[in-house]
Amino acid sequence: MGIILSKKNQVGFWYQDQKFSFELSKFRENNRLPGIRIPREISISSDLKKNIKKADLILIASPSFNFRKTLLNLKKFKDLPPLLGIAKGIEKETLKLPSQIVEETCGKIPYAHLSGPGFAREIVRGKSAKEIIASESPTLLKKLKAHFQIKPLEISTTSDLIGTQLAGAIKNSLAIGISLVEAASQDPEIGKIRSKIIKLGLKEMIKIGRAMGGQEKTFLGPAGQGDLVLTSTNPLSRNFQFGKNLYLDAQKMREDIKKRKITVEGFDNTWALYKLGKIYKLDLPIINEIYNVIYKKTSPKKTIKNIIKLTRTI
Repeated sequence: MGIILSKKNQVGFWYQDQKFSFELSKFRENNRLPGIRIPREISISSDLKKNIKKADLILIASPSFNFRKTLLNLKKFKDLPPLLGIAKGIEKETLKLPSQIVEETCGKIPYAHLSGPGFAREIVRGKSAKEIIASESPTLLKKLKAHFQIKPLEISTTSDLIGTQLAGAIKNSLAIGISLVEAASQDPEIGKIRSKIIKLGLKEMIKIGRAMGGQEKTFLGPAGQGDLVLTSTNPLSRNFQFGKNLYLDAQKMREDIKKRKITVEGFDNTWALYKLGKIYKLDLPIINEIYNVIYKKTSPKKTIKNIIKLTRTI
């Protein structure tokens, strides 16, 4: 999905699926966000060319596994406006971040990335959220900060594009492991255990970030620690739900996600992070355990035992 912003502050949604686009335009409600009406002022279309002509900003809301495909649709057009991505993931096949895929497919087009702790369902109903916009272009950052002076969002900006993208991807994987442990626990001290796993996970996030050129302060802020805590504790998180369901029926969850019946960014991210850990020769025990339960089919009970054992070191 793409969201087109015009110079007159008009918003348009673009969906490649013509049938879905037509139905959404007619009924003004997405079944993934039941009860939330899309205002009539927002146009909904499967005609990308028509939308592109009016745009001065394109927000790419595709998940990371579909990010490149969306860009390949966009690259057909000349003089594209700046792009703003929100995918919290790493491309599984190439280990590339969204900004790297943009440069590979569309060249040196201005790109920014939005991340941070917040759920669409809550934001659209007025709950405040501290979001981060990252870009290597100071001009674009200034423009976007002005664009997004919208309640209930609290927007800050950073030039750490690599760190911001990594933070969003890594926290998704870690949330799967944290919720997996919580699903099985009858321990009244589960809150303390969870806090220890988050602490260990944050250390791994910083290790990966440093190796790939991110700034440590990014991982200690809303894009890293803030988003990790929210995603690891809130049932609205699909990664949190996936971890819980992995404990109940691991095989079904693996199959559902491989067939894309559900969208869980942490699934592909875990593969990518495991591979990046090997490339950069990093010690990532939490990530490795999550990788093993998803891809090596280690039993959830054994994974939980191993993760809890790691927390006893702190």
